Amino acid sequence: MLLAVLLLVPSADPSRLTDDGRIKTDPVFVAGGREVVYTLQETPALTRIMRRLPDGKVEPLHPGATTSEFEPAFTPDGSTYAYIQSRGNLNLRLVIRDAKTGKEASFDPGGGFASLRRPAFPPDGSRVLFSIPSGNGHAIVSVNTQGQDRKTLTEGGLNNWPNVSPDGKRVAFCSSRDGSFDLYTIGTDGSKLARLLTTPGADFRPSWSPDGKQIVFTSNADGNYDLFVVRADGTGLRRLTTSPERDDYAAWHPDGKRIVFVGERDGKFDLYTLPIDSD
Repeated sequence: MLLAVLLLVPSADPSRLTDDGRIKTDPVFVAGGREVVYTLQETPALTRIMRRLPDGKVEPLHPGATTSEFEPAFTPDGSTYAYIQSRGNLNLRLVIRDAKTGKEASFDPGGGFASLRRPAFPPDGSRVLFSIPSGNGHAIVSVNTQGQDRKTLTEGGLNNWPNVSPDGKRVAFCSSRDGSFDLYTIGTDGSKLARLLTTPGADFRPSWSPDGKQIVFTSNADGNYDLFVVRADGTGLRRLTTSPERDDYAAWHPDGKRIVFVGERDGKFDLYTLPIDSD
């Protein structure tokens, strides 16, 4: 565990991928990094999953969707993906979809579970991890790709944003279990729980680098949402962004040399990429 000193490391300027300025969240690279899939706030009452194609064209992933969908997650080979779908009446369900056939399975906890969030796949795509309300906060659990065989990985406090390491052995997540909202890792078998950082603020949305050596995440340690990267053992903390507005929702490109994130500039939200120096 490291009491974080937030180091500023100058980096290259980010490159803008979209320019419509509408609210976006949850970007991920797919198709070997050629496309970006993300959530768009299309109307105040409707979020839609979009994809940005290599030519810059943007289109809905599910053109016929009539309810809100968000937080897409893909297996490394892109063959399967998962997302959260609103069913109304405070009911969110996890949908697991075969990208080629369109065949779907789901995990539906029923009404009153409006905080089912943040699906993530291990490298082999055999299960889906996510956060769900539990008796003492929010637990991180997993189901198989048929939405069955629920297993609890960790609970106690608020636990969210699971992200599995490229070797499939560890899960990075954020938790309030020790009082503040900090960055942790745990073995995929539930062993070796470790708090990596203790920052002055709250940490959110970790994402492993493709080589498993670094984790990028959001922190509001100085009162603003900025991006940071840290080694997988909790050392070498570096600050990546310094905008007076919000930078959030970072995810790695498969080449490990850059990230995509949502940046707020002049009150508008767009997708940006940022080069990341090797550690």
